Amino acid sequence: MTPTQLVGPFILFILMAIVGLELRPADFRRVVEAPRAVVAGTLAQLLLLPLMTWAVVALLALPPVFGAGAVLIAVSPGAGISNVLTMLAGANVALSVTLTAVASVLSVVTLPLLSALGMRLFLPDAVQVEVPIGALVGQLSVSMLLPIGLGMWLRTRRPEFALRHAKKLQRGALVAIGLLLGAAFAFEDGTDLSFADARAGLFGGAVWTLSAMAIGWGVARALRLSEADRFTFLIEFSARNVAVATIAAISGLGRLDLTLFGAAYVTVGYPLCTAAAVLRRRLRIA
Repeated sequence: MTPTQLVGPFILFILMAIVGLELRPADFRRVVEAPRAVVAGTLAQLLLLPLMTWAVVALLALPPVFGAGAVLIAVSPGAGISNVLTMLAGANVALSVTLTAVASVLSVVTLPLLSALGMRLFLPDAVQVEVPIGALVGQLSVSMLLPIGLGMWLRTRRPEFALRHAKKLQRGALVAIGLLLGAAFAFEDGTDLSFADARAGLFGGAVWTLSAMAIGWGVARALRLSEADRFTFLIEFSARNVAVATIAAISGLGRLDLTLFGAAYVTVGYPLCTAAAVLRRRLRIA
């Protein structure tokens, strides 16, 4: 394994410990207390986002490497930023946290399985990406489940530590991911990217995000949830955990090029999610 492949799981461990610091047992009890929104929302993400990804990649004729990267984004759990944006918009923060928590735990199994299936179905035979399902499940179990549990334990035993240091640790981990990507592109074989490819990736990231928003809103409407819950679904479906997708690409699959779509998605997707949250907040105030 290369140095970046070895460092990646360690960074993911820290990130998931930070996720655990922000969770409480009540966040998981809501699955039993209000199962319809949580279960349906989780299943819809697992089933509909990969299908939508296939449609976007096919309709836009994105390069295969972007298609594979988009699959990783689609099967990754929701990002912690979704909880922040939901709070900013004045939507259902408790539902957002629960959806993120459940998806993060399930992704230990769903990410390897769905990414393997998606890449087999959606990509041409010439550019197939082999996903080591068993190895990836084992790696994610250690890098995600263990630190989430550790973070929740620390929040229960040392709540003042969680409140004081969670944001600082999160910023540090994100900087570490940036440095990891920089080192990977500098010292490993990357992928030459033309201006046309970069433009296609950015456009694809924008279309993917807007499509995910539409699916989230549509699923919540079909469930006859409140407007606040509909917006929560909109954000939760579209704000994906790029850090998990990045570590899975570099450390789990050994493919630096599969991070390219994630980079394009972050550039346009997170700003679109933020703009949606700000717009809803202003409309509520008005």
